[in-house]
Amino acid sequence: MKRLLIIGVLMCAALGVQAQHRINSFFNELGTVRIETQELDENADTIATIFHRTDDVVWSRVIYRIIDMRYKQNYQLYFPTNPNDPKYWSLFRLIMDAVVNGRTTLDGKQEYLTLYNYNPRSIKPLLNDSSIIPRNRDLQNAFATDPIPDPDDPTNFLVNYDSLTNSLSLNTYGYITYVRNQLKYLTMEIAFFDKHTSRFYQKIMAIAPLHSAMSEAKDPYQNLREQVRFWILFDELRPFMARKYMIPSNNSSKRVTFDNFFSEHLYTSYIVGDDNLFDRMIVEGQKELTEEFVHRDQDRIFNELLNTELDLWEY
Repeated sequence: MKRLLIIGVLMCAALGVQAQHRINSFFNELGTVRIETQELDENADTIATIFHRTDDVVWSRVIYRIIDMRYKQNYQLYFPTNPNDPKYWSLFRLIMDAVVNGRTTLDGKQEYLTLYNYNPRSIKPLLNDSSIIPRNRDLQNAFATDPIPDPDDPTNFLVNYDSLTNSLSLNTYGYITYVRNQLKYLTMEIAFFDKHTSRFYQKIMAIAPLHSAMSEAKDPYQNLREQVRFWILFDELRPFMARKYMIPSNNSSKRVTFDNFFSEHLYTSYIVGDDNLFDRMIVEGQKELTEEFVHRDQDRIFNELLNTELDLWEY
C-alpha cells in the first residue's frame, strides 16, 4: 500500500513538473516557423482604459500633429498596400474594413466605425451627432478617388454603395488608386496633467486620413485643409485596432497590435498647430512661410509642453 502511495505521489509530481515546464516549439509540424503563439479571436480585447475625473485634470492643451508614413518609424502603418493580403493590413485598410464591414459586438449587434465631418472654415473636427456622415451616398463621396468624381464611374470611388440594399462594399481597384496618395494622418491630441495620479498624459482624441491628391492649392494651410476628408474618434477606432496585428518590422517574433503601437507611442509625428488665442495653425495666415519659421514655431510649442511637464516637479 505504501509503495502504491509513493508511486502515485511521484507520478503526480512528474506530471506537475511537466505542466510547469511546457515547451512551445518555435517550429510547427511542417518544419516552418510558428510565429503566432497567441491568436486574437473575435472577442479579444486588449484595451486599457483609465478614467480621469474632471476635477483632477488641472491643466490641458490640445495639439495637432501629422503622422507621415514616409518616415521609417511609421512604415508599419502604410504596408502592406495590397488590400487582399490575407494576414496583414495597413491602418487605412483596417479603417476601411471597420467602416464597410464593422464588427459583431458581444451582444450580437453589428457595429460600424463612425465618420465625422470637419468645420468647413478650418481643419478641426465637429465631433457631435449632427456632424456624423450617414451610411449612404455621402459616405461614398467621402472616399472619392478624385477631387471632382464622376458619379457614373464606379472606379472614382473607394466604396461602392448599393441604394437598393443600403449596403457598402470595398472597391478593390479604387483602393489601390486611392492608397497611393494616402501617406499622412492628422491627429488631434490632448496633453493634460492628472493630479490624482500625479502624471502627465498625452492622448489622441481624433484622427483624420490626409489624401495628398485632393488639393493643388499653393497656400500650405489651404492645401492641408483640403486634404482632410473626415475625422474618426480614436476611442471608437481602438476596438478594431486591438483585434488586428501589424506587419512585423525587422523582428518577425515580436507581435504588435495597432492599439499597442499607438498606446506605446512607437510612431513619430510632428506638430502643425495647437489651440491658441488666435485659433490658428502654424501654417495659417502667413504670407511668407519659410521652413525656419515653421521649425521655430514647432519648437516653441514643443518646449512649452516640455517645460510645463518639468515645472510640475520643480518643487
